[in-house]
Amino acid sequence: MAFEAPTPPEICSDEDDFCLPGLELQHELLLTLRDWESAAVIVQRLSEAGAELHALSVNPQADGFILKCRVKAISATRARAFVADLGAFVSGAACVEHLMLAKAPDHARA
Repeated sequence: MAFEAPTPPEICSDEDDFCLPGLELQHELLLTLRDWESAAVIVQRLSEAGAELHALSVNPQADGFILKCRVKAISATRARAFVADLGAFVSGAACVEHLMLAKAPDHARA
C-alpha cells in the first residue's frame, strides 16, 4: 500500500507581505501636490487599491500642498508602485516610508 501526500496549496503572496506575529506593516506616503483637491482623488485611489487609510494631513507649502498619509493592508511593493503611478497629481517630491509597528492590544481599541 502506498501513501501519497496531498500537494500543498500554492500560496500567492508577495515577499513584502511577510510580517512577524504582533507586528503590522504600514506605509507613510509624503507627496507634494499642486492643489488640495488632488488629495481627495489620491485617497479614493488608495481605497480602490485596497489600502486602509490610517492617518491623513494636507498642509499648504509655498505654491502647493504637502499630503502626508499613513496606510496599511497593502504590501510595500504595492505602496511603492502606487506612489510611482501618481505622476499627474504630484508636482514635486513623492516618497514612501515603510514602518513595522506593534499591533495595539484588543482592549486598547475599545
